[in-house]
Amino acid sequence: MSTLLAAMPERTRGVTRWQRVEQNQFVFARGDMPRAMYFVVSGEVKLIRPSQVGGEIVLQRARRGFLAEASLDQRAYHCDAVATELTELFAIPRRAFCDALDDTLFRTQWIGHLARELRTARAHSERLSLRTVRERITHYIEVEGEGGSVTLTESKKDWAAALGLTHEALYRALSQMQKDDQLSVDGATLRLKA
Repeated sequence: MSTLLAAMPERTRGVTRWQRVEQNQFVFARGDMPRAMYFVVSGEVKLIRPSQVGGEIVLQRARRGFLAEASLDQRAYHCDAVATELTELFAIPRRAFCDALDDTLFRTQWIGHLARELRTARAHSERLSLRTVRERITHYIEVEGEGGSVTLTESKKDWAAALGLTHEALYRALSQMQKDDQLSVDGATLRLKA
């Protein structure tokens, strides 16, 4: 269980409900009023908006974590939340969640969580500003991994989308980096070479 959920006051845990969402089912839709704070226990939920050219823009992919934290104080959701696979989550009533923030331990944990999310968003933004595929791959491994190594928790196709790349461009760059002896790939584990 997450340290943040563990710090949640007992009275809030008492009103939290378990929810199961089938693949491609909505957790909430754009325009709905936020009634709960969601924590993804298993599976994955993505926040999406339609793009101007008919595709979709993925704003967040939540696995084992909170979803749509920025909607806590909003009157309506600005995106859709869709399960990408069978997903189980906790739905914490919005009012109860806000009341839980009066608890010092929980509030401190929540502030820490939001700070980590902000650092992640900034790193993602910085990575997307890099011009070459190789720079984005290297940045991801250095920032998200440890000691020059990272183990992916998503498919390479999903990782390519998160890097703002086509999966073909990602595969070509990974192959070239291996040929240039800059990278070793062992399944889902990528390691930069000195």
